[in-house]
Amino acid sequence: MTDAKLILIEGIPGSGKTSVACFVCDWLESHGRQPRLFLEGDWQHPADFESVACLDDVEYAALCAQFPAQAGFLAQHARQENGEWFFSYRQMQHENGEQPDALFESLARFEIYHLPAEKHQWLLLQNWHKFVADALEQDFVYVFECCFLQNPATTLFAYHNLPAEAVRQHILALADIVRPLAPKLVYLARQDVGATLEAVRRERPPEWADFVTWYLTGQDYGKAHNLSGFDGVVAFYAMRQAFELDVLPALPLSSAVIADDGDWATRHEALLSFLGNPVGKAIHIAKGMATEISEHAIFEARRLNDA
Repeated sequence: MTDAKLILIEGIPGSGKTSVACFVCDWLESHGRQPRLFLEGDWQHPADFESVACLDDVEYAALCAQFPAQAGFLAQHARQENGEWFFSYRQMQHENGEQPDALFESLARFEIYHLPAEKHQWLLLQNWHKFVADALEQDFVYVFECCFLQNPATTLFAYHNLPAEAVRQHILALADIVRPLAPKLVYLARQDVGATLEAVRRERPPEWADFVTWYLTGQDYGKAHNLSGFDGVVAFYAMRQAFELDVLPALPLSSAVIADDGDWATRHEALLSFLGNPVGKAIHIAKGMATEISEHAIFEARRLNDA
C-alpha cells in the first residue's frame, strides 16, 4: 500500500484523468485510506486557484468605490493574506445571483491565472506551500487531477509564452515543495494526440472546442507560433505532452507513464502496481512507448506549426 499523501493525475484532455482519479480514490478507500479528491474546476481546491481574483489594497479600495452598495458583500467574502485580498468570484456569483454581473466581471480582471507571470507563479508557489503544511498534519491522501502539470504548463506557455526552461523551473519548484508528501504522479500518455482531441470534441459541448481554440491560438503562444483553428489546438497539446514527458524524469518524485496501448483493465493493473510500490521507487510503464509518444508528439507539433 502506498505511503504517499498526494497522488497527481496528469495528461492531455481526453486521456482519462477524471476516470483514473476516481478509480484511485475508490482503491484507496477499499484499503482503509481517506482520500480527498479534487477535480479540475473545483472552487474549493486546497492547492490551486480556480476562478480566484487577487487584489492589493489600492485595487480593493477602488473596487469598493466603484461598487459602494456591494462593499459589505465584498468584505463578507474577502480573504486577506500577506497584504493581498482574495475573492472566489465565480463561486460568489453562482451563490449570489442577486448581485450585479458587472461586479464579478470587474473581479475577473484580477483573475490569478491572468496576472503577470511572475506574480502568478509566486501566488501559486505560496498556495502550494500552505497546502503542504496543512496536509502534513492530516490523515488524508489527496488526489489531484491536472493542477500540477496541466494548469501551470498551459498558462505559462499559452497565455504568457514563457520559454520552456522557465516553465520547467516552475514545475521543478512545485515538485520540491510537495516532496514532504511523498507524492506519486501518474501520467496518461496518448499515442495519437489529434485523434484523442477529435474524440473529445465530439463528446463535449461545442463551447469547449470554441473556448480552447480561442485560448490556445489567440493568446501570446498561439500568435507567436501562428496557430489557428483546431489544428492549432492539436499542435499545442502535442507540444505540451512532449514537454511534460520530457520533464518527468527530472522531477524528484515517483512517476509512472501509462500509455494507451492496452485496454483499461491492463492500464488499471499497471496503475495499481505503481501505487502499491514503496515511495521512492519510480517506475515507468511502457517506457519505450512513452519515448515513442514524446517523439511522435514533437513531430506532430512541428508539422502543424509549419502547415
